[in-house]
Amino acid sequence: MALPAAVKRSARPIDVDGPAPGKVASEGGKSQRAHSLTVLLGVGRVALGSAFLAFPVASVRLLGVDSASAARMAWLARMAAARDAALGLGVLGAAATHRGRVPALVATALVDATDAAVVAVAAREKRVDRVRGYAMAGGAAAAALAGLAVAGDLLRRRG
Repeated sequence: MALPAAVKRSARPIDVDGPAPGKVASEGGKSQRAHSLTVLLGVGRVALGSAFLAFPVASVRLLGVDSASAARMAWLARMAAARDAALGLGVLGAAATHRGRVPALVATALVDATDAAVVAVAAREKRVDRVRGYAMAGGAAAAALAGLAVAGDLLRRRG
């Protein structure tokens, strides 16, 4: 007895972030590069979030904030650090399962872009050291662009 078309299972789940069936061989190394970059972005975010969670005062001091103010802001630094570590774990989970990588990368890119804008404004307003603030904003912007580039690559490979 044949199953109705609506019940039949497709050969390839539609929620897998890999290349379309006819593109597997032609995409070869590009697929591995996208996976490696996704893992690198996830590991970097977990590492940075974990370090800032363990040393919240030092993480704020990196921006040139005085010790007393950094100590008062430690709770906020811990909150942002936990967010970053959790986002990194989400990216790593998506990379491990090859599911949901694009939304995970776009979400983290949006967070990084927001961080870049907020820190750049703080540097402009001299709430943090200008050189350090702009450097950190530049790093966050670069991470956002990297995440969007990998997400775009994954979308193009889907066909």
